[in-house]
Amino acid sequence: MKLQAKLNLALFLLFIFGVAAVNLLRPQSQSVSELEQRSIQQAPAFTTERLFAGDYTREYDNYFSDTFTNRTSLVKVGADLKALKGFTDEEGASIFVQNGGDNMAVSLNGKIDTSDDKKDHTSTSGTKKDDKTDLSNVNATKYLILKDQAMTLFAYSAQAADEYAKVLNQFKNSIDPKIHVYSLLAPTSVEYIKNEKYKAMSDSQKEAFAQINKQLEPSIGQIDAYGALDKHSDEYIYFRTDHHWTALGAYYAYTNFMNAIGEKAIPLSQYKTGTIEDYLGTAYKATLSVNLKDHPDTITYYSPFTKYQYSAYSSTNKALKRNVVDPAYAKKGNGLYAVFLDGDYPWGEITTAKKNGKRIAVIKDSYANSFIPFLLPHFEKIYIVDPRYYKGSLTDFMKKQQITDVLFLNNSTVARNTGISKLIGGLLPVSN
Repeated sequence: MKLQAKLNLALFLLFIFGVAAVNLLRPQSQSVSELEQRSIQQAPAFTTERLFAGDYTREYDNYFSDTFTNRTSLVKVGADLKALKGFTDEEGASIFVQNGGDNMAVSLNGKIDTSDDKKDHTSTSGTKKDDKTDLSNVNATKYLILKDQAMTLFAYSAQAADEYAKVLNQFKNSIDPKIHVYSLLAPTSVEYIKNEKYKAMSDSQKEAFAQINKQLEPSIGQIDAYGALDKHSDEYIYFRTDHHWTALGAYYAYTNFMNAIGEKAIPLSQYKTGTIEDYLGTAYKATLSVNLKDHPDTITYYSPFTKYQYSAYSSTNKALKRNVVDPAYAKKGNGLYAVFLDGDYPWGEITTAKKNGKRIAVIKDSYANSFIPFLLPHFEKIYIVDPRYYKGSLTDFMKKQQITDVLFLNNSTVARNTGISKLIGGLLPVSN
């Protein structure tokens, strides 16, 4: 090797190790990334057990990345480059392809954070239009950004739809036949886009839901959230910078659920409302779009008037006293959507002042978080089970908690990939 080449290599290695040394020795100055609206990985605690399990090295890798010197500036540059990579047309629309993305389902190969009071919001898989492909591990989400609104494009998978219907039927057949089971499929915002040109980029969620519903056991009640939202599509029923519906959108879905079970929905006028400004959600975090940052969302929440006690259970089954709706939970590190239920836990129990013997279990993704508070006036007990984190038997859970009603509430991701279906199926007895 020539002397000049050796010198260049030595200088390169000196630079790399020098930057690494500065990065390791520099004290951590922040716990939240203001730009990305998320928590910064803190220095992990070392134990031999965590080292051999891979937890320590994985967390240290995240810690090193999150605390890298001048990281914020580099992230801004990366966001600008990502904007150039996406295409923009004459109407100002752009497409972003993001690994990870809308966090609706845990990657089946991923590992959940086992801390007592934090839940890992891992990402969902994306899809492609190949009905015979197992889409559960495809880890890309396509965002359409049209002016100041981001929407997740939907790609239908017949396999995913079949799997979801199959696992709900399997659940129904594994429990006491006297338990009422309902399915509520929540559409996402792209379904109600007014621009036909861009709507054509997505498959029809209405048709996807119809495919699932026609395969469900007749005894499983079908809640038409799609129709409820369609009547109010001109209202603020979805966030612009996030993949969730708003609490108003959740309320309209709740009204149809009440109609289906023969009860009357409580008027919104009976709730005390509050707002949280400057919400930048998952779509912003994924794309860091300037258009989204300049037009943040407002979260409107409706505080329950029914007396209740709520315990959320961590992955170590530690009971944590929480509120069903609490603006104090809306912190940038947690995500402001945590105002509802304090985010996602493996399971939770709400005991209300309603004494009617009705006990409902909601098996859900995070769309249910803003929906569940509306159930308090109608049920004596409300149980929340998130299959992305819960590890027990769903069948045993229904028996132990003496459940009378079950609501599966998941968004259209279940017709886009098989992740949620596999997770639910893993909590059921093996079918013959």
